Amino acid sequence: MSEDKTIKYEIFYGVSSPWACLGAGQAYGFGRKYGLTVHLRPIVVIEANGGITLAKRPQARLDYHALDLRRTADKLGIPLVSKPKYYPHGSILIAAQAIIRVQQALGAGAARAIAFSWAIQNSLWLEEGNVYDVEHLRGLARRVGLDEELVLSAVVDKREEKADAGVREWERNLADAEELGIFGTPNYVVNGEIFWGRDRLDDAEARIQELLAKGYRAL
Repeated sequence: MSEDKTIKYEIFYGVSSPWACLGAGQAYGFGRKYGLTVHLRPIVVIEANGGITLAKRPQARLDYHALDLRRTADKLGIPLVSKPKYYPHGSILIAAQAIIRVQQALGAGAARAIAFSWAIQNSLWLEEGNVYDVEHLRGLARRVGLDEELVLSAVVDKREEKADAGVREWERNLADAEELGIFGTPNYVVNGEIFWGRDRLDDAEARIQELLAKGYRAL
């Protein structure tokens, strides 16, 4: 059997993660730069692998998180709001499910699916938008040229949610993240190799370049 010489590029990220937001431009840009399909895989912190949510971190870690976030945003020239009005506010599942369903409808790597994800991230961290609200998500869908009814159908409550394709993909994202050894977000995954954190994007890109140099092709 011949070796599979393709490159699979996946982003496992918390939709409400400020670090995912700060890295989004570069991370999504790999798709255009190298002809890669960007597989969006929303998740939450994987506590089974040692991930610790902000709510459970000691104050010293929270203080450093805020300091490092501000320094990084300033360095990148991104006008991130350190304490946006709607963070933390509620479950990010609605926004994550909307991204999942849009990607399912349009296909992995679809430009409008990526634009929608980025719009949600920027809305929360740059515009202080309520991304936990269905009507707000519909507005973001219109902004990027999506049919807002697609977003509405993606987030409505379903009695048979366990049989729903969007829910199954969400659960698969979490299971795959745990199996890969992911704990925090974001993670940029190249052929199963994880690069944790926005500050590892250059390493992820170097790995992509290395594979391309070896004759691997974009997937």
